[in-house]
Amino acid sequence: MMMGYGSGFGIFGLVINFLLIVGVIYLVIKWVRGDGNSRFIDNTPGRILDERFARGEITEEEYYRMKSILRD
Repeated sequence: MMMGYGSGFGIFGLVINFLLIVGVIYLVIKWVRGDGNSRFIDNTPGRILDERFARGEITEEEYYRMKSILRD
């Protein structure tokens, strides 16, 4: 006889509920922060220039020249 005290799973039910809540919170935080493939990527000119230099697409001289142009 249940008498309205839950589903009968006891501590196991509490653990499952806790894990579900923690999982949902984790997914929300991961979605808000982004995981590297976010649609909120910072595509500012300085960031693009840094990435091109890091990939070796431009030389150091070109990098510093373009960086000074962006600062002005």
